[in-house]
Amino acid sequence: MLPKDIHIILVEDNIDLCDDLSFQLKKNGYHIDAVHDAKAMDVNMAVQRYSIAILDIGLPGEDGLSIATRLRQQQPNLGIIMLTARGEIDTKVQSLTTGADSYLVKPVDWRELVAVIESLQRRIQGLEPTEPKWILKEAGRVLITPRGEKIPLTNMESEVMTLLAQHAGNSVPRDAFIKNTSKRAMYDFEPRRLEVCISRLKRKLMTALNPQEKIELEKDDLPIKSVRGVGYVFTQLINIQ
Repeated sequence: MLPKDIHIILVEDNIDLCDDLSFQLKKNGYHIDAVHDAKAMDVNMAVQRYSIAILDIGLPGEDGLSIATRLRQQQPNLGIIMLTARGEIDTKVQSLTTGADSYLVKPVDWRELVAVIESLQRRIQGLEPTEPKWILKEAGRVLITPRGEKIPLTNMESEVMTLLAQHAGNSVPRDAFIKNTSKRAMYDFEPRRLEVCISRLKRKLMTALNPQEKIELEKDDLPIKSVRGVGYVFTQLINIQ
């Protein structure tokens, strides 16, 4: 049997179904957080790293298809399962092309859901490298690249990088950076400082990864990426020492 020390987020606005699936998955040993819309999901994902997301398509506000599209862009290795009352083939195809790994039609048999989760878990474990590619050490003051280059960080860069590393793979909202890096109230903090800090971090990473331009490297290859309308994400595996 597969180990179940993974975290799952369930986004389902049918409260009865949400409660039932949460109960069954917890009973089967999974760590699960249940929410009812995209906004609540984003709040949870800012503070917790999830391996699998279970999404209802017909959600209030942002629907499950839109959520799946942006989650796939932000977290390529995330397992995504779609739940819907719709059984049309077009809806199924649309779900899979937006980034979902699997599609289940309601009413969902929890045993089938567990089987799909276990299948996804095997895929996710197969994608995880045995060693971290990046290391953040010395209380966040030094970032080490996969090839061993050391990047010294300023105080603010260290605070920003530590928050990114703590939530690697998940987008961190701008407000979280501002609260973390400012000892004053949010309205006393100039948001432009965050953008400048991120830009400076990216330049440092670009220089370290591409010394004397010996290798071709585009900005899109950097692990720090902007998430439109949300904040920033560190897309690669990183270890904090």
